[in-house]
Amino acid sequence: MARRNRRRRRKKRSNIDFGKVFIFLLACAIIIFAAVVILSKLISHKDRYFDEGLTYYQNSEYDKALDKFTEALSEKQIFSQNKDKNTRLYIADIYMKTADYKKAVDEYDTILQKTSADKKDVKKMQEIAQALSDFSDSNYAGALPVLEQYVKDYPELYLYIGTCYASMDDSEHMFENYEKYIKKYGYNSYLYAQYAAYYISIGELDNAYGYINNGLASDNTFQKELRLQEITYYEKIQDYDKAYELAKELYNLYPDYQAGADEYNFLYTRVSHDDE
Repeated sequence: MARRNRRRRRKKRSNIDFGKVFIFLLACAIIIFAAVVILSKLISHKDRYFDEGLTYYQNSEYDKALDKFTEALSEKQIFSQNKDKNTRLYIADIYMKTADYKKAVDEYDTILQKTSADKKDVKKMQEIAQALSDFSDSNYAGALPVLEQYVKDYPELYLYIGTCYASMDDSEHMFENYEKYIKKYGYNSYLYAQYAAYYISIGELDNAYGYINNGLASDNTFQKELRLQEITYYEKIQDYDKAYELAKELYNLYPDYQAGADEYNFLYTRVSHDDE
């Protein structure tokens, strides 16, 4: 009798299908996991902020884009590592486009430390950002080797390379690199100002004046500098009244431009003010 009962108990235990139980539990785990992922996306505004930031970025509204990308990074969401990497790449690119190179260097460093981005490409952009930061700090000797290393991939760097050589009084290489830039992108107010400064420095004032006029009719980026060069031109030909008139105009337009204010104060002491 006892042996028969043991057989029955063994038979009962063998009725449990552990394979089906495992599949059921696995299915439950998958459903719960999917629900958590979906809930995470529903609660988070990360995707919306990113999309809004991307729209602003594409419209060159970089301040607004930066705000939205920053908001996107602050939102928590499961499996958002790739989205966060792309967001940080856009942020770094905004810093590059707005010439905030030190912040770009830091952002690329964060990407290298926190994401699985292509390390080689990101490291290259970080080196370019550091070189442009050195350039902005007038460390032309430090910037030049890196700029020349990557100029074939990024031909816009010819502009900076030309200026590095200009700072070294190497006019041959200055012109060579500026001309490569012009061939691909054309002139801009910065180039007009650079050419004008060169011709003023060697006393070819007519050439300088031509570049100044072309620059003033160009984009607005270097208007202050070109106006100051125009004042210098009139000083060089000893037309101090005209130089003063232009200096006063420059000061009224850009009162915070220190070089312009200094020139205005200098000329104020050297011309008659009977009509004022």
